[in-house]
Amino acid sequence: MNEIQSIPRSASVVIIGGGIQGLALAYFLSELGETDVVVLDAGYWQGGASGRNGTLIRGAFSSEEWTRFFAHSAELWFGLSKRLGENVMYSRRGYVMVAEKPGTGELLRQTRKLHERCGIDSRLLSAGELRAVLPAVAHERVNSSLLLPGSGVAPHHAAMHAFHAACQRRGVKIFYRTPVKEIERHNGHVTAVQTGQVRIKAGVVVIAAGAQSPTVAEMAGVHLEGYAMRLEAMALEPTRPLITPAVALLDRLCYMHQTARGEVVGGAEVAERPQATLNADIPVMAATAQAYLDMFPQLADARILRQWGGMVHISPDFGPMLGAHPGLGGLFVTAGWCYGHAGAPAAGELLAKLIVKGTLDSRIESFAVDRFARQCPVVEPGIVLSHFD
Repeated sequence: MNEIQSIPRSASVVIIGGGIQGLALAYFLSELGETDVVVLDAGYWQGGASGRNGTLIRGAFSSEEWTRFFAHSAELWFGLSKRLGENVMYSRRGYVMVAEKPGTGELLRQTRKLHERCGIDSRLLSAGELRAVLPAVAHERVNSSLLLPGSGVAPHHAAMHAFHAACQRRGVKIFYRTPVKEIERHNGHVTAVQTGQVRIKAGVVVIAAGAQSPTVAEMAGVHLEGYAMRLEAMALEPTRPLITPAVALLDRLCYMHQTARGEVVGGAEVAERPQATLNADIPVMAATAQAYLDMFPQLADARILRQWGGMVHISPDFGPMLGAHPGLGGLFVTAGWCYGHAGAPAAGELLAKLIVKGTLDSRIESFAVDRFARQCPVVEPGIVLSHFD
């Protein structure tokens, strides 16, 4: 059957974007009994940021809002394979936040106090404990380090396959290479989505289109704050095991982990203007290589195997935008993600509850779409990204 002919002419929920955010939401909607769901994606399978990320799962940050949300997501990751009936290959190997500067060390100490108040398992490592956890790091450069035992990594290809397979078993209809051309509305409410050849009548429309989310919002006649930004990563040739937990080098805006194949995968951010391109960026590669060389000297002779970039939609405070759009009834948003892989299970579960049951969970309330108009940004000092002013 021709794919165009197989697209239904109506759906309770149409999700625009078939990355991990869109698929996670579709799955959790199906868990709540909403299986009349259509997912549309303009690109190819794993062609967006969901196929181009660093795969790290970080379960706590330095603000209460980010910590409460991502701690919940990390817990969902831990049981996700059983829940989906598919192996997401999640490895709870821990995550170490490393500070080199005294000011950043103080941030980690304050972060630990916040985690204690939030009931999060984290601990500041002594010099001896750090040697046991990260023996290969340049210990003389480290001012302070914080271990998050409940965090880890999950390969994006496995997670995407698991969500996709689970959605299909539950009757969710997923279409790639199917761009949306128009979002119809009447009397302040969404009514349909037009793909160009098929009109889908919809009660609810969700924008989960990654870097294209603001453009999709314009189709609905509403605005989404933020801009498109490129994030980059690279992989080194396989080496013997050196790095067990995932690592964030906060002062270098660098993140990394070592795969089961022995490849060190990660990236660093540099202060640059947002760029809408996937071309390799030498300054970013150089910054990543310098961070590896300084902090893990045993990687000095390792060669770079590959480098890649991915586009994301960055909100003004770098936090996600989750919930109903106040400008149009029936329109919901999951956008603004720079940690979208890590946050997908929590975003999917909590947004699904809002759509189906009308229940607004406090863990996404702070990330409301209209928080910038209300002058209520969420300040998170512990992210590993470069701010652009």
